[in-house]
Amino acid sequence: MTEVPVAPRRSRLDVRLPQNVPAHDFRHPVEADLPALGQLMWEAYRGTPDEEDAGGSVAAATEEIRLAFTGAYGPFLPAASFVAEDGGRPVAAALVTVWKDVPLLAFVFTAPSHTGRGLGRRLVEAAMHALGAQGHGLLSLAVTEENVRARRLYESMGFTPHR
Repeated sequence: MTEVPVAPRRSRLDVRLPQNVPAHDFRHPVEADLPALGQLMWEAYRGTPDEEDAGGSVAAATEEIRLAFTGAYGPFLPAASFVAEDGGRPVAAALVTVWKDVPLLAFVFTAPSHTGRGLGRRLVEAAMHALGAQGHGLLSLAVTEENVRARRLYESMGFTPHR
């Protein structure tokens, strides 16, 4: 029996709501980050329900990041995208684009060695704050049903399903 792929769950959050400015020492991603972010994405997604999103290899994951940077998923918003580092090496990232006139949390990933530290939450909060400060009203995302950990994070942050 062939498995029928399940469409990702789409969610949105109003980023105009009053928010505390998140304390972070993140930086915005730059094109020179592509190889490191591709490696990080591959490590973060390997063995998870989202492994296919990384394309099956470091090279394919790097290409996914390049596509986000170059507008394949809508215009890239580097001022609302963030990278967390440890010892000068990227260990987590949140990349935001604009899809159908709404900011889209295109990718969020954390190195397996750094999961459970709240980096993903803090990166998304930083993106939300930046988008609100830029005058954007919503942040959308898509998450696979099987990715229970990510769904719980987004739901705990106030994202609600939409069609």
